[in-house]
Amino acid sequence: MDKDERFTTVLESNQDRIYRICCCYIGDEHERQDVFQEVLLQLWKGLDSFAGRSAISTWIYRVTVNVCLGHLRLAQRRVRLINRAAADGTSAARITSAASTPPWSDDELPRLYACIRQLPLPDKTLVSLFLEDVNTSDMAEVLGISETNVRVKLHRIKQRLKQLWEKQDHGF
Repeated sequence: MDKDERFTTVLESNQDRIYRICCCYIGDEHERQDVFQEVLLQLWKGLDSFAGRSAISTWIYRVTVNVCLGHLRLAQRRVRLINRAAADGTSAARITSAASTPPWSDDELPRLYACIRQLPLPDKTLVSLFLEDVNTSDMAEVLGISETNVRVKLHRIKQRLKQLWEKQDHGF
């Protein structure tokens, strides 16, 4: 099978998963689409170098999470530069948060993603893997931690998400 066919096969079986992971990190739909495209580009570039030492799904998670984190770091850097320029009085640029989310309907999935985006980055990674039904062994491999640590962290993350969800219910 040539590279185009392999890529098409990988994409067909994983594109929804990739997009859902992007949803955990990126609130703005346009930014999310850009990040999704960047993930696909990185997967294409790296497909020939994938050695098969782990499951291809594990490799896809790593690439997706790394691209999302890279995008967030770049956005944070831009915000800091804009803030610094505004503080110096050298720019009249409006400061907007890269983490702002558009108003959503009462649909629960966007609400869940909004709660997830409030978590620290390592927790976002873990919950995105959990939502994709990745087993704890594979989660541990992706994150480089023990399975026991994965289970403890998941328990704490679920508690935190419940708090965030309830906070939204009360309008706080």
